[in-house]
Amino acid sequence: MIREALDRFGAEVCQPGPAPRGAAEAAAPEAERTTVVLPAGGFGYRMRGAAGSETTQKCLLPLPSGETLIGRLIREYRGAGFRRFVALLNHEGLAVEEHLDGGRPWGVQIGCSYDPEPEGSGRTGAIKRAAAAGVLDPGGRILVHNADCPTLRYPGSFGLDLLRTHLDAAAGADALATLVAVAGTPYPYTGMSIHGGRVTGIEMYPYIPLPTHAGITVLEGEAVGDLIDSAPPGKSNFEREMFPRWAAAGRLAAMVIRADQWIAVDDRKAYRQLCEYVASEGSP
Repeated sequence: MIREALDRFGAEVCQPGPAPRGAAEAAAPEAERTTVVLPAGGFGYRMRGAAGSETTQKCLLPLPSGETLIGRLIREYRGAGFRRFVALLNHEGLAVEEHLDGGRPWGVQIGCSYDPEPEGSGRTGAIKRAAAAGVLDPGGRILVHNADCPTLRYPGSFGLDLLRTHLDAAAGADALATLVAVAGTPYPYTGMSIHGGRVTGIEMYPYIPLPTHAGITVLEGEAVGDLIDSAPPGKSNFEREMFPRWAAAGRLAAMVIRADQWIAVDDRKAYRQLCEYVASEGSP
């Protein structure tokens, strides 16, 4: 009963669009014109000591491949043809900047922008600061990918498929931005149905088919300018302030991936699961 009800709910709230048109390679020139923005300034309180080291910056957590979380992300986007990156830094920013070394280890260009606020300005504030400092072109397309939200088990080129999906939406539906959503997520507790005060069904860790933002978004230059101009004072994130407005205007597109093609490394269990997957991949 629970599963059938959730399936009906999923069919109602998630209807993915068509696959992107054309070959993935056709998006390569657009990849070179797109800047990958890597928010990497979080404090990662729940992850401190997870790797058995002094690492307290989550994006620098080591993986069995010899890479770091952020390094794996850069390698994958470089393999898809992206060449320009900007890292948004705060906590342990100098350690991250030294690790990135301007992009030389990957043969790309990586600029760094620091958020001076002790508790951070949020993603919108950090993007605004990067643009004001000249590290980021406020009129150019950006692809924002949180360093602790890696993709996995994705066939083909995730970066190029995302860019193709966005370009199709921007051309056909005037989309300002395209977010990546996972089709659902396992509920971390025992689920149940209750009628008349009696438990009538039990489902262990049921899959909840509610599309969830994966921390990955492509924004056209117009959207970047919009969020910079509309950024409220203090800590702000465009997901909270801008997504509802763009969605109401029909200008927010979505690329939907499976739940097992993404992981949010926000606790030690998720970090262990990612390490196990990376170990099974072998050397990059």
